[in-house]
Amino acid sequence: MAKVKGQGMVALKRCLIVIAMVLASAFASAQFTLQVTSPLEGDFLGFNNQVKFLITNATEKTTVKVTATGPGGSTIIQQDFTPNQDNKIDGSIALNFNESSPSGPYTIKVEAFDSSFTAPPVIRNVTVDVTKPKVLEFNPTSNASVKGPIVPIVVKVNESNLKEWRVKIDGNDIPNNTGTTLDSNSSFEVDWNVTGFLTDGNHTIEITVKDKAENFTTKSFQVRVDRLPPSADISFPRSDSQIRPSSDFSVIVDISDPNGGVIDVTGIDVVIRNLDGGYLYRVPRMSFNGTGFGTFRWTGRVRKTSIKLPAQFKIVVNAVDRAGNFATQQEVVIDTNRGRKH
Repeated sequence: MAKVKGQGMVALKRCLIVIAMVLASAFASAQFTLQVTSPLEGDFLGFNNQVKFLITNATEKTTVKVTATGPGGSTIIQQDFTPNQDNKIDGSIALNFNESSPSGPYTIKVEAFDSSFTAPPVIRNVTVDVTKPKVLEFNPTSNASVKGPIVPIVVKVNESNLKEWRVKIDGNDIPNNTGTTLDSNSSFEVDWNVTGFLTDGNHTIEITVKDKAENFTTKSFQVRVDRLPPSADISFPRSDSQIRPSSDFSVIVDISDPNGGVIDVTGIDVVIRNLDGGYLYRVPRMSFNGTGFGTFRWTGRVRKTSIKLPAQFKIVVNAVDRAGNFATQQEVVIDTNRGRKH
């Protein structure tokens, strides 16, 4: 009887040991977990990315497998990791794309397993964007001249997944220089107040556009702040010049700009008017030449075959520089009776 009882106890112990081993195995399996900390659901991925993960209760070398499936097919990356003394694996796998990779929706599947256990896979639905933003237009343009006091900086871009745009002047932020949206023309505008600059000169405008995949484009260019108006002088004819009636004659205008020559030929307008201001004729330009630092000579020609002028008329000159500063209007009254032969 005692022998039978002893055999029963042995069998019970063996049974308990088996149950304990099964429970321990199940407990260990339940605790072998995989967390994916990046990317998150709905994220945007660009050229260089990291799939970051945390594995807990790993007791041996563990394999992590990343499968990226998109419009161009699937890419599989697999690496082995060794747990630390806390039986954890805090690691990452590089997931990179290039310009030939199709952009669009992708599914990222992350799996982890060792010789005994397999963690439930983690799925992330993301968007891959490997197209950098494009700056299509900007105003003012490179090497333009501006006068302020407020200079609108208008930029048109091509970017469907915009994250942020930013405008800097000489490497510094200015008020209201960032944003996350575009207008109906795919543009944004920043007002640059130039009153803080005591002197005129060149400044650098830097435009940066970044998308949600962290792709970015930067455009830098210089503009000139010019707040000093040019001056104009009608060198010929003068009020005492003897211009014969119905004759050809030249018109010479000398222009000076204190900022060193930001005068454009299209900004000079020479018009003949009658004495009460009525329009008669616009003098055609023959030449426009620099004569020194910031000085120019505009030369036009009035031909008798082009216009029949009255005995008295006036020549009116308007000049504006590239920044929009206007010279004081100049005019001279011509009396052709002075040129008549007696």
